[in-house]
Amino acid sequence: MLGSPLSIIRLFHRSCPCSSLSTMKDEIKILAEDREHGASELARRSLALLAERAQTSPATTCGDLIAELNLLADQFRQIRPSIAPVQNLVGRWQSLLSRFPQEEVVSLRPKIVALAQQLQDQSQQAVTAIARQTAALVGRGATVMTHSLSSTVVASFKLLKDQGVDAIITESRPLLEGCRLARKLSEWGIATTLITDAQMGLFVGKAKGVVVGADTLLKDGSVINKAGTLLLALAARHQNIPFYVASETFKRVSASPTQAQLEEKAPEELALESPPGITLRNIYFDITPPNLISAYITEQGIYRQASKLPFYNNARE
Repeated sequence: MLGSPLSIIRLFHRSCPCSSLSTMKDEIKILAEDREHGASELARRSLALLAERAQTSPATTCGDLIAELNLLADQFRQIRPSIAPVQNLVGRWQSLLSRFPQEEVVSLRPKIVALAQQLQDQSQQAVTAIARQTAALVGRGATVMTHSLSSTVVASFKLLKDQGVDAIITESRPLLEGCRLARKLSEWGIATTLITDAQMGLFVGKAKGVVVGADTLLKDGSVINKAGTLLLALAARHQNIPFYVASETFKRVSASPTQAQLEEKAPEELALESPPGITLRNIYFDITPPNLISAYITEQGIYRQASKLPFYNNARE
C-alpha cells in the first residue's frame, strides 16, 4: 500500500542522514512502496540515499565501504523492476565507483558523494532539456493530453504555461495521480480538463498531440508506462493524433517486451469489493509498441524511429 503522507515528506525532505543500515532498509522499503513520484525522481532519491550512507557508514577501509555500498545499491536496483532509471543510474554509479583507486576512506567518502551528486545533476539536466524540446514541438496555443504523472511532462507544461496551452488529463486510477497533476496545472493558469480513464477515446481527438512520460524504454523502442498508456496510444492512432514519449535516454534497457516485468500491486488499492469467485487485478504498467509512437523526445534530440534511439552508455547490467 502507499506510504503515509508523513513517509513521503520524510522521503523527499529529510532533515537528518541515514545513520544505520536498519534505517537505510526502511528507506528502501519506502522507495519500493512510493507511488507518488516519477521514475527519475526515485532514481535521484536512491543516489542521494547512497551518498548519505557513504558519509555515515562505519567502514574503516576503502574495500569495506565500497562493498557495503554495492550491496545496498544492488538492493535499490531490485526494488522496482518496471522502472529503469533506478537500475541504470544506480548501476552507472556502481560502475564508476569500481574505478576509484584504493585510498584512505576519509578521502574517498567525499568523492563518492560527489559522484552521486553529479549523476543526480545529469538526470535533472536531462529533464530540463527534454522539457524545452517538448515545449517547442507542441507550440503555442496547443491542447495537450497526457496520462499519469511524469516529472518530465510536468516540466514541459511549466514551460508552456504562459503560451496559451490547454491540457486534457486522465484521472489515472487507482491512485489518481492525474488529479494531482490537473490541480497543479490549474494553479499555473493552464485551462485543464480532467476526465476518467474510460473517456480517453472521446477526448483524444480534441488534442493537438499526446505527450506521456516513460518508466522504461525497451530494446525495440516499446515503452513501459502507467497502465492505460497503451489504450491512449491506440485511441490516438485511430484518430490520427501524434503520440509522443518524453523520456531520458537512461531509461532505456536491453530487455525485450517478452522479458519485461510489469509490477502488480495490492488489489485493495482499487477500492472495490471482491465477491466470492471474482479475482481483482491491479497491474500498474503496460507496454506500448513503437509502431504507435510518433516520436521519442529525449535530452539528445527527437527521434522518430525507435531504431535510432541511443542507449544509456555504461549502465551496469
